Amino acid sequence: MQFSVAPVFIPGPRPDPILGWRGALIPFGNDPIGFLMRAYHRYGPIVGLSRTEPVMLLAFGPEHNRLIFSDGQRFWTNFGGTRTRPVPRDSAVARVSNGLLAMNGEKHRQQRRLMMPSFHRQQVNSYRDTMVALIDEVLSRWQPGEQRDIAQEMQMLTLRVAMRTLFSLDATPEARTLGELFKQSLEIRFSPLEMLLPPTLPGTGAYRLARLAERIEVYVRALIAQRRALGAGHNDVLATLIAARDEDGQMLSDDELVGQTYTLFAAGHETSSNALTWTLFLLDQHPDVLADLHDELRDVLDGDAPSVEQLGHLPLLDRVVKESLRLMPPASVLVRVSTEPFQLGCYELPANATIFLSPFITHRMPELFPAPQAFRPERWEGLEPSPYAYLPFGAGPRMCIGTTFALMEIKLALAMIIQRFRLSLLEGARVDPELRLTLRVRGGLPMRVHAQDRQFGRAPVRGSIAAVIDLPHGAVAA
Repeated sequence: MQFSVAPVFIPGPRPDPILGWRGALIPFGNDPIGFLMRAYHRYGPIVGLSRTEPVMLLAFGPEHNRLIFSDGQRFWTNFGGTRTRPVPRDSAVARVSNGLLAMNGEKHRQQRRLMMPSFHRQQVNSYRDTMVALIDEVLSRWQPGEQRDIAQEMQMLTLRVAMRTLFSLDATPEARTLGELFKQSLEIRFSPLEMLLPPTLPGTGAYRLARLAERIEVYVRALIAQRRALGAGHNDVLATLIAARDEDGQMLSDDELVGQTYTLFAAGHETSSNALTWTLFLLDQHPDVLADLHDELRDVLDGDAPSVEQLGHLPLLDRVVKESLRLMPPASVLVRVSTEPFQLGCYELPANATIFLSPFITHRMPELFPAPQAFRPERWEGLEPSPYAYLPFGAGPRMCIGTTFALMEIKLALAMIIQRFRLSLLEGARVDPELRLTLRVRGGLPMRVHAQDRQFGRAPVRGSIAAVIDLPHGAVAA
C-alpha cells in the first residue's frame, strides 16, 4: 500500500546552503572512509545527509543491512551513481553499464538465473589451472632484490585472469587494449568528484566516458560474434553465457552480453586485486602470522600450487583471507534506493530515498568483532557471524555472483607468492586507503622482493592507514 511520508529530520552533517546534498557529499568525495567513520561515531547507525528532497542517508549495522539487502523489491540498486548522473538510455555508456549490478526486480532475477551456471563451483574449479599458469607467469618475472609496486602487480595479475577467463584473451595487443579501455572507463565512472558533477558540465569526464564505452562495445560485440561463429570449444565465461538458457529457453541477447561482461570485469578484477594487495600488506605488518602461514603452506603444499582439494585443507590461509576482507572489504560502500515508503529504526522514510550502507563500518563494530581494527586471523576459529554482520561480498539476493571465483583466485595467488617470495614494505612508505569502485591503496604499495628466506620483519609505515587499522607497536611513523 502506498502512503505519503512527511519530511523527517535525521541527525547528520549540515547540508550546504547553496549546493544542498551535493555540498554535503563533497567531504565524502574527498575522503569517503574518513567521512563514514566520523559520521558513524558522531551520529550513530542512521545519519541524515539531506533535509529536503531527495532524501539521502547512511545506515550502518546488521539490523539495517538485513532490512535493506534482503528486500530486493523495496530497495533497488543505484550502481554507478546513475541516479545523480543519468546517461542517455540509447547510448554505449548505458549498454555497457547494464549488467547485474545495475538491474532490479524481475529483470535482475531472470538474468542472474541465466548467469549462475557460469559461476557454479564446478565451473569455477575448471579455471584453476588457468589461474595457476597466469600467476606463475607473473611471478617468474620477479627477481630478488628488486622493488615492485605490489598494487600494480596484483592489478596486472587479476586483469590477465579476468581477460583469460572472460574472453580467452591474454598477452595480445587486443587484450591489452580492451583491458586498458575497461580500466580507464572505471576510473571515470567511480571518481567521487565525477559522480558529484552534472554530466553536462563542460570539462567533466562524461565525454571521455562516452567515447571509451563506444570503443568497449565495439570490441566486446566483435568477440561475441566471433564466439558465436566458432561455436563450442572455449572454456570461458563468455562462452558459457552465450550458451546459457533458462527454463523457458530464453538466452542473453548481445546487448545483455555486453553489459554483463563489462560488469563482471569491473566487479571481479578490481575486487580481487585490492583484496590481494591489502592482504600482502597486512601480512608484512604481522610477521608472526606470516611465519605461521608459510609453515602451513610449506607443510601441505611443499612448494606446489594448491589443488582445488588442497585449498580446503589450509585453515590459516582461509582465516587470513577472511580477516583481511573484514578489515579492508573491497566493496566498502553499497547504495540502494527505496521504491516505496519504509521504516528504518524510528524514522518513516519516503520512496526514492538513497541509502548508503557500509560493510567497512559494520565490520568495525566492537559488539560484532572485539578489537575491530586489529588484524587477528585467530578470531575466525569458531566465529560464525551472520551474513549481514560479515558481508565482504554483499548479502541477500544480490550477493556477488563471483564470490567463489574471487576466493579461489585470491587464495591461489597468496599461496604461490608466499611460498616463493618474501615481500617487505619499503621503510617509511606511505599507505593511504582510497575508496573508488573498491577500497585500494592510493599511489600503490612499494615492496622489496626477496627469495623466501623466512627473515620476516616489518618496517614503519606512514599514512592514514593508522586511522583504520591498529598496526603493531612501533609500526607507524609520523
